[in-house]
Amino acid sequence: MLMGSFGRYTPLVLICAAVLAASPALAQDVAAPSDHAARQITVDPDGTLHIPAQTIPMSSLVSPELKASLQRYYRESRDPKFTTPRADGSTLIHQEDADVQDKVFPVRKDDTKVGGVHVLVISPKGGVSTKNMNRVLIWLHNADCWAGCASLGAQPIAYLGRFKVVAVDYQDPAFPNAVSQVADVYKALLKTYKRQNIGLYGCSRGGLLVSRSLAWFQKQKLPTPGAAGILCASAGPGAEGDSYYTGSELGNGSVPKGPPGLDPKLGLDPNDPMGAPEHSPEILAKFPPTLMITGTRGLEMSSAVYTHEALDRAGVNSELHVFEGGRHSFWFDSTTPESRQVYDIIIRYFDRHLGH
Repeated sequence: MLMGSFGRYTPLVLICAAVLAASPALAQDVAAPSDHAARQITVDPDGTLHIPAQTIPMSSLVSPELKASLQRYYRESRDPKFTTPRADGSTLIHQEDADVQDKVFPVRKDDTKVGGVHVLVISPKGGVSTKNMNRVLIWLHNADCWAGCASLGAQPIAYLGRFKVVAVDYQDPAFPNAVSQVADVYKALLKTYKRQNIGLYGCSRGGLLVSRSLAWFQKQKLPTPGAAGILCASAGPGAEGDSYYTGSELGNGSVPKGPPGLDPKLGLDPNDPMGAPEHSPEILAKFPPTLMITGTRGLEMSSAVYTHEALDRAGVNSELHVFEGGRHSFWFDSTTPESRQVYDIIIRYFDRHLGH
């Protein structure tokens, strides 16, 4: 299920598709519409497009709060004060979002270990709801920012959904170290919770790790959890496809750093199904109901859409939400109505698919 829409300012990927459809010949200059007659798009024989500089306004379809959030990110991502790692490895750009969440979503955070792995157990101060007493969620954070990002995707869900959420401090993202730690936490929770009552979700690198963990569980003969969430990510080797280029520019305000592909810190051959489960229909077919969320300005959008298609082909009950104007991990900023909608989607999804 694909949700969301494209606004009056057509993304670059749709411009590219329209040009190719209208032009019978490649390797030639393609005339732009009459009101942009000065702009020429050239097309290589292999279909590569060379698009001159253009002005792309903010989408008219996003909330004022999301516009302000994007503007803040563009500004702060260029300021070393906000991006230079501090002593604990965190950055100020993430701390702002964390401070907002601490004020709006008061929760209890227990720094402990589960299955011998360092975790934060996050739960609402009033306790989990009656229907969630026998349920638990496992959250996998994004990138190298445990100190600043550990609870960003977990705190709103714990507070609003009245869930217990276990945030896993996987210290080495490379295979098989991270999946082994996730499996250790999962096996420890299986001693208390039924497998159908456990949900697993993550964002960005954590989202990819969700897909890898589900593949690893199969290899280790572990039971399948009740539901999963691959958010701001895919089950592939990394951010790929058209949006890697358009999303880097529209979402991050910067050009891509290199060709798309696997984060070198994650290891494995990109074609290895343990590293990119979307390449194995047999592995995907055993995935639990899976939620996917991305945004039109997310560099991962194309790869997320591709994974959703692969899950559908494998017969998996999957759901995809695409938010207009959403950049990578946009929902960590809790000040926007789009973020609040993401929290509601996550909570409803796990409530609908986990056991009782």
